[in-house]
Amino acid sequence: MNNEMEKEKNDLVSVDDSSTEQQIVVDETEMLAEEAVETETPVVEEYYQTKDNDHQEIVRLIEVAENELADLRLRKSLMEADFDELLSKYKSLILTEENISTIAKKTLLEYFSYELMKPLTSVGLKPADAAYDIWETKHFLIRYHLNAENALEFSFKIAPIDQRFETAFMPLIRVVPETMEVEVNDEQVLELIRLWHTEKVFSKDQLSLVNFDLNLLLNHFRELGFSVQPSLLDNTSPLAVDLESEFPLEEAVLDDIFITTMENRLFDFEKKGNDVYEVLLDQNQKIEISSQEDGHTNLFINSEQRKRSILDFFTSYPFLVPLMVRNS
Repeated sequence: MNNEMEKEKNDLVSVDDSSTEQQIVVDETEMLAEEAVETETPVVEEYYQTKDNDHQEIVRLIEVAENELADLRLRKSLMEADFDELLSKYKSLILTEENISTIAKKTLLEYFSYELMKPLTSVGLKPADAAYDIWETKHFLIRYHLNAENALEFSFKIAPIDQRFETAFMPLIRVVPETMEVEVNDEQVLELIRLWHTEKVFSKDQLSLVNFDLNLLLNHFRELGFSVQPSLLDNTSPLAVDLESEFPLEEAVLDDIFITTMENRLFDFEKKGNDVYEVLLDQNQKIEISSQEDGHTNLFINSEQRKRSILDFFTSYPFLVPLMVRNS
């Protein structure tokens, strides 16, 4: 009896020990599972974050590639474009300040400016070595740039006859594609005359060539559909123009004009009234000179039927230049 009780007691202890061991195993398994889940979660998050980063980089690279491809296509279209197409691109890209690459913008301005300067191929028009925005001819350099209103300005640099002089680019022509107008800076035309006559920087032959070349351009602009504003440079019609000189009518200037006309049988000098004088020139041309109340001098130039510019007129009759231009 005692033995049976002892056996049952031992069996109960064995069962308890077995249950305890099983519970320990279960607990350890659950702990390991929880640790595995905790370990797996950061790994999964890192994987998907890496995947998302790679996706964003691919999208960025595709966008860059598409922009580069679009830029290449634009530059290709510019290379194949004629003037009308370049003008259209200028209006749609430059005037609207479209976001295009620097290279594409430079390319458009280069091709467009070349088409505008095309008549100067007769005097060796080519890109200058000095900079991308400068054209070179036998007679001068031409620099082009966009102004604040996105018009295209052309400045001309003429080599001095004496290398001791240093000349600068002179802003002579403005092309305005938005309104299809071309403007000539008359102040710079007068400065050309001054540099020739008073400073002796340029020769008369140089100004004659400049006058001829620039009028080739003005005629070309008209053919392209631009409206060219009247200027001292235009030689398409006879002169019948009033000019106002900022200088007073000085007796010394009149005396020099009188002496020159008396020495040349083709010229004459007449007094028409109080402070009003008329100089008769060859080919029935004449200039009327009158003093104004504000101290300025009024000039009326009549070239009869001869087509010429004011620049050409004054370089042909240098003794009349002091009426309009003097030493600064």
